[in-house]
This record gives sequence, C-alpha cells and structure tokens, in this order.
Amino acid sequence: IQPFVLFEDEKTNLFQVQMSTRYLTRRPTKEYMNIVAVYATDPNLLSFLGQVKGFYNFANAIKFNVNTSLTQKSFLLDFSSTVLLTILSVLLIVFRMIDQLMRPMHNLSVASKEIAKGNYDVLVHNQEQSEDMRELIGQFNEMAKQIKASRQGLDTHNLYLETILKYSFGVIGLDKDRNIQLINPVIGKILAVDNEQQFVGGLCRKISDKNAYLEPLFSMAQAQFEQESGEWSEEIELTLPDRHVLLSCQGASLDTSGKALGYVIIVKDISKLNRAQKKAAWGEVAVRMAHEIKNPLTPILLSAQRLRNKFLDTLKGRDLEIIDKTTNVIIDQVMSMDAMVSAFADYANTPQIERKPTDLNALINQSIALYDAQSNISIEFDLASDVPELLLDANGISRVLINLVKNSAESVEDSRDLIVSVTTQYLPSEGIVRLSMADNGDGFDEAVIERVFEPYVTTKVKGSGLGMAIVQNIIEQHDGRIFAGNVEPNGAIVTIEFEYTKENV
Repeated sequence: IQPFVLFEDEKTNLFQVQMSTRYLTRRPTKEYMNIVAVYATDPNLLSFLGQVKGFYNFANAIKFNVNTSLTQKSFLLDFSSTVLLTILSVLLIVFRMIDQLMRPMHNLSVASKEIAKGNYDVLVHNQEQSEDMRELIGQFNEMAKQIKASRQGLDTHNLYLETILKYSFGVIGLDKDRNIQLINPVIGKILAVDNEQQFVGGLCRKISDKNAYLEPLFSMAQAQFEQESGEWSEEIELTLPDRHVLLSCQGASLDTSGKALGYVIIVKDISKLNRAQKKAAWGEVAVRMAHEIKNPLTPILLSAQRLRNKFLDTLKGRDLEIIDKTTNVIIDQVMSMDAMVSAFADYANTPQIERKPTDLNALINQSIALYDAQSNISIEFDLASDVPELLLDANGISRVLINLVKNSAESVEDSRDLIVSVTTQYLPSEGIVRLSMADNGDGFDEAVIERVFEPYVTTKVKGSGLGMAIVQNIIEQHDGRIFAGNVEPNGAIVTIEFEYTKENV
C-alpha cells in the first residue's frame, strides 16, 4: 500500500504491511460472497490502532459531554427565556391593570389640583368600564361644575358688594376688641379724611383722641356696642373741618352661637336728603305765604295810591305832611313785601337748569363786571388759565354770582369800600374746579353761620333769608358743593366746587 500521507508537503512512512493470503467466503444466509485478505501487520500498528480507538472513544465521550452540556445550556436558556418572557408578560399585564386602575385616580388628582389653583373649567373624561369609577368621575365632574357655578355667583356677589361699598355708603368693620379692621373709601369722603386706611388697626377711642371732630361718632357707637343692643340706628350731626353733615349711622354685632366676632358700622351722609326734605317743606310754606300775602297787597297798594291822589292836592300844612308820609310808608312796605313774595316764589319754584359747556372765567367776568364799575366796590380777579369748560347753566351760575356779590355789599354797614376777591382753581388730582369769593365785610354772624344755607335764616332787617338757600339749590342742581365761612381779620368767604371729568363735558 501507499505510505500514509500526514501533510501535503511532507510524506512519512509510518508502517509497512504485506498481504499473506486471500480467500472468498459466503454466509449461508447471504446471496453475496466476501473477499477476505489477510495481511501480516506490525505490532506497533496494532498498538497505534488501539490508541486511535482510544482517542476515538475519548473524542466521542468528549463530544457526548459537549453535546450534553450544550443541550443542557440550550434547555436552560430556552427555559430561562420562557420564564423571563412569562414574567415580563405577567408584569405587563399587571402594570396595564394597575394603569387602568390608577389612571382615573391620577386624573382625579390632577383635576383636584387644578381646581385648587382656581381652574374650575377642568373636567375628567368618563370612559372607564368600571361602574364604580364611572360613578365616582361623574360625581367629581358634577362637583366641579357646582364649584364653578358657586364661584361665579360669589364673584358676582362680591363685585356687587364692592360696588355698593365703593359708591353707596361708608362701612367700618371692627373686631371683637373694637379695633378697626375694614374701612371703605366712602368713609373718607363722608368724614373729610384724606387717607382713611390710616385708621385700620387702631382702636376707636384712640382715633377719637387724634381726630376730635370724629369723637361724637365713635363715642355714640361705643356706647351702643357696650349696651349689647344687637342692631341700632342713630342720626348724628358732625362739624367737619370744611362743613357740617348729618349722618345716619346703623350698627350691628357679628356673632355666632352667642359669641361676638366683631361689629359693623354703616354710615350714610343724609345731609342732602335732609336739605331736600326741608326744602320741600319750606317750599310748601313759601307757596302758601306768597299766596296769602300777595292777595291783600294789591288792594293795600291801590288804596294808598288813591289816598295820595285824593288828598295831596286838597290838604295843607300838617295834614298834608301826615298823609304824604304815611302813604309813602305804606307803599314802601308793600313793595318790600312784594319783593319778599317774589323771593318766596323763586325759592318754591326753582327753574330746571339747562347745562351746556361753559367757560367759567368768562361767565364770571360777564356776570359781575357791572359791580366793578361802582365807586364803593372793587372786584379783584385771580382766575386760573387752565380751568376747563364745565357743564353749567349760565343763567343759574350768573344768578349765584350776582347774589353773592349783593350779599357782600349788604354786609358792609359802615362807609368803607368793599373789596371782593374772586379766585378760580383747577385741581386735576381731586377732579374739581374750585370757585372762591371772599370779601372784607363784616362776615357771617356766628349765631347763624352753621345754618346759613337754610331758608329764612338771616340777620338782615329787610332780608328774606332765602338768598343763600336759592344759591345752594342752584349749586346742588349742578352736582356741586358750597361752603361758607369767615376769614381773618374780617370778612366772609364762600367756596363752590364743581366736579370735572372729561366724560362730563
């Protein structure tokens, strides 16, 4: 045989064998025959073949072990993968179930936080399959809608209250120790206080100590609260730095279960209402007086004139003098009473005003220019150039100006010259135009200065007491305010304030 080739580039003769005999054999059960060749072998070859067989068996054993190990590992890997996939599937199913259970609760939690922040439009979508959860979400959405409706109603109510508190009447809120906790801007206007918020946190009695003119108000309220009368109502007059006011005060205790929580005081300025009531009453009196007085005046006047016509040409001496003097007195008094009746009629029948954009400074110059021409009257003007046009009834304001100058002229009882100072100012920060007229006369009598605008209040011998009342009526028809006082060393001053906004002109 050929030598065994171990490598292509190297040939090695491992063993040499020779065939010793050959023969044919046939098994009885087979149809074919076998050729058997017998070779003489090298003993080393047999040993080598034994080693090869051993190596073969060892390799098979290793192969079996390796295959077994690979099979086991493959089984373990497949089993682990199957278990892992099963666990992951279970976890996914659990997480899905938890998500289905927790998502509605999470949505409810988020919606609750939004509502807590003030967003009342939030609603939770109700698509859950659980009947209990659908019912819970439905109740939550219904609650959110009710909260939104309640909030809107509360906002509307608060706006309504704020509007009332801002424009209608003054409100003072006190705690149980009677410290002021709330005060609205209307109080500042009513009580002539520039910064009403300075009172917040203070005791009533301390405020009265610092503002003496407010003492009657807080003393009255203090007395009412100490009586524990619950609700009370009183009217009180206050003398403020710039005017006198009549206030209607109402108070109440705020308590629950018999325990006092605080107090509230409501203050209304009823000065205009009181004046209107008095004006109506005095107007009715004036109409009746004018009617009753005017009826006999005409025959009295005609009788006096007839006596003069009949006897002045026939009488002489003392009789003529008596007839002339007495008839003149009668005629003068009748004329004076007729003027008074006319004043009554003017007061009782104040004409309706017709307001138009008017230059106040020009109206002042036009109305009182004639008085400046009189020898004993001097008019001094200090008219601001920035005074805007106002909605005024020119005839009414002209009548006011003439009446005030006339009053100033009548207040000078001696022979000194009258000086009337007329001043106008525009105060944009306060939204007003101020007109002031001051004189160097004798001023208002201290006995009547507090009631100078009331009808029939006068210290003049021939005065009707209606001039200043008519002036006040005209100013109030213009939504203005008028104040009267005295100046040092002598003289009177009347101040008129007109409200001004660009929308009003």
